[in-house]
Amino acid sequence: MLKRHLLLASILAGTFAVTACSQQTEEQADAGNVEAAAESAGDDIAANTDQAAAEAELAAQDTGAEIADGAKTAGAVAAGAVVNTGEAIADGTNKAVEGTADAVAKGANAVADGASNVAADAAAKPATDLQADPAVKDAVSEDQKY
Repeated sequence: MLKRHLLLASILAGTFAVTACSQQTEEQADAGNVEAAAESAGDDIAANTDQAAAEAELAAQDTGAEIADGAKTAGAVAAGAVVNTGEAIADGTNKAVEGTADAVAKGANAVADGASNVAADAAAKPATDLQADPAVKDAVSEDQKY
């Protein structure tokens, strides 16, 4: 908005400059030399118009350059935000994978410890004879024998 106001102000100043008369034009007009005053006024208008056009072009170039710089900055900020987002996702994923791997490793260690304890308990117990006691053997009827 400020740039637009500056551009309009420079155009307005250029318009006033175009209509301004030089000292030579005023002297010719005061002396009553209408042709010389008109010719001088035409030269003044041409020179002032060229100057106003050049100033307006410079103002437009400055405004364009600032807009381009702003766009570059906005693009860089957006690209940085994308990179930061990607890094945050990667970091979060790495932490989740690390936590899962740690839990699986701890669980595997617990299973291994449990298996070692079962093996140690089994090794510490005496051998078991699964032969039936003769008193029980006689008590089982013939039809139940397998």
